[in-house]
Amino acid sequence: MQQDLIAGDSLNFLTAGGDYPASAGWVLTYYLTPRSAGSNISIVASAEGDDHRVAVAASTTAGYAPGVYGWAARVDKAGERYTVERGQITIAANPATLAAGTDTRSASEVALANVQAYLQGQASSGVLRYRINGREIERYSLQELIKLEQKLVAAVAAERRAAGLSDGRGTVRRILTRMR
Repeated sequence: MQQDLIAGDSLNFLTAGGDYPASAGWVLTYYLTPRSAGSNISIVASAEGDDHRVAVAASTTAGYAPGVYGWAARVDKAGERYTVERGQITIAANPATLAAGTDTRSASEVALANVQAYLQGQASSGVLRYRINGREIERYSLQELIKLEQKLVAAVAAERRAAGLSDGRGTVRRILTRMR
């Protein structure tokens, strides 16, 4: 199973039968469970010789709710069931159907923008904690905000590196080699 899918794209891959060949009657099913909102998804593979073919039409994946899903691949045959693999997949919203102005930034990118806006004097408050009846407000110190900004810059950079690797763009890091 791949790590990323855009809702509205076709999902099509072949999984080797291994110890549970489709030709021997084993049926492979992928169960996707959302980490937060959304509905469970079941995908039953079809037999292709000893292997299992997963093919989901774009019209079906268009209805998948964006989010992070845990998945488990299970094989069944005559009352026997085995979980053969587990993982995680992120289903992204279809950019062709998003409304104009939809914020597609990650949580880290939003948090970084908010911290930077506060540091530049463009945000109204940097409230860490407040109490209503006791009328107490505690704000982040400048040092805490700078540390948070540095942490968020690193998190956003890591997300972008991971996105570059997953979509085939490669890495932006220098790779040094020595030839002898």
